[in-house]
Amino acid sequence: ENVEILIHLQPGISPDKTIDALFAFTNCEVSISPNSCVIENEKPVFIGVSEILKRSTQQTLELLKRELEIEKNELEEKWHFSSLEKIFIKEEMYIDFKKYSDKETLFAYLYECFKPHKKKFLRAINDEDLHKLTQIPMIRITRFDTIKAEELMKELEGKIEEVKNY
Repeated sequence: ENVEILIHLQPGISPDKTIDALFAFTNCEVSISPNSCVIENEKPVFIGVSEILKRSTQQTLELLKRELEIEKNELEEKWHFSSLEKIFIKEEMYIDFKKYSDKETLFAYLYECFKPHKKKFLRAINDEDLHKLTQIPMIRITRFDTIKAEELMKELEGKIEEVKNY
C-alpha cells in the first residue's frame, strides 16, 4: 500500500521510455481479451460479452414466446371443449343417442346438430371432440350448471387475453 520505488536514470535516458519499458515487464500491462469462445453451427466463434448477452436474451425470449403459445393453445382447447359441452347439454343432443347404432351415424347426427353454432367456435369440430362428448357421464349431464359453465368460459377467455398480451 505504501511502497515507493525510486529509480536513478543515467543522463540522456528518457523517463517516459523507461516507465513504458518497466510496465512492459510487469503484470500492469498484460492484455486481457473480453471475448469468449462459443460453439455456433459446430464451429468455434469468438464474440464479446455484450453479444453473448444479446444472443442469450433473444433465445430466452423465443423460449418464453413458445411457452406462452403452448399455454394459449391449451386454454383455447379448454374453452372450445367447454363451449361444445355447454351446447351439447343445453340442446339435449344426448337424448337421441339410442336412435344411432354405430359411431359414424352418431357423429354425422352430432355434426349436423352443431352446424348452427359453427361461428361460435375457435376451430372446426373434429371426431375427437365428438368422442369426448359422448363419453361424458350422465351424472355430470344431469348436474350441469349453465351459470358455472359461463363463468368458466369467461375465466378462460380472460386468461387467453392475458396470455396474448404477454
